[in-house]
Amino acid sequence: SDVHWRLYYTPRFKRFVNSLIPEKFESIEYDEPRLILPFVDPFNKVFGFQGRAFNDKGIRYISIMLDNSRPKVFGWHTINRTKLVNATEGPIDSLFIDNCVAFAGSDGDMTEVEPNKENMRIIYDNEPRNEQIVEKIRRSIEAGYNVFIWPDNVTSKDINQFVLDTKVN
Repeated sequence: SDVHWRLYYTPRFKRFVNSLIPEKFESIEYDEPRLILPFVDPFNKVFGFQGRAFNDKGIRYISIMLDNSRPKVFGWHTINRTKLVNATEGPIDSLFIDNCVAFAGSDGDMTEVEPNKENMRIIYDNEPRNEQIVEKIRRSIEAGYNVFIWPDNVTSKDINQFVLDTKVN
């Protein structure tokens, strides 16, 4: 599907952030380009964003909140709450699933996005030996959410990697 319109780019992330929140970064000496993944509410108001690095050096994701009272949610403005709402951990993963949001690596309050827990399916990363992920799955099930459990034969760490691993050349 066409999701490219939801992605932005900045050649100088720290300068971009400082233009919105003066002096958020004290130094802009080691600035870098980043993919911008905006957090947009159902009324099309941007309340934050994540900057994703293009390399694996340093911090991969940096979240910047313009309104700290909102949960770190990517894709909120795109979902149809009359259908099952899917939720992933990472914004890139959410781009591959219909009617999906991402909780941007946070454990935010999902009920603000979808008050009906039975109408949400949470898709955690595929890390069955990661105690934190296993605990998140347990807590989500106990709270009444639907949770996707990865099949044993899938070894990809998340949806994005699964797509890359199964892509036919």
